[in-house]
Amino acid sequence: MILNKLPNDPAKMTSVAMALIAVGLSMSAIGISLSRLAPSVPHVGTDWSDFFRGAIFGFAIVLEIAGVAIAASAAAAKKRQAQ
Repeated sequence: MILNKLPNDPAKMTSVAMALIAVGLSMSAIGISLSRLAPSVPHVGTDWSDFFRGAIFGFAIVLEIAGVAIAASAAAAKKRQAQ
């Protein structure tokens, strides 16, 4: 819903892009520290821990790529408006 209205305003695109990048980097930090912070439950095993850690890393990478793509399109839109 919000992303449909972004191409009209490069300032909003930039703020959304930076928010996505910040959330992605935060999730990367959570994924890195997950193995140290998560309680060791004997019956869960390492497979589930590795799955959740990989899922967090994957979601973080998707958010960061989306943020970079939106930031690049905002820069292009701002350059078009300046001309």
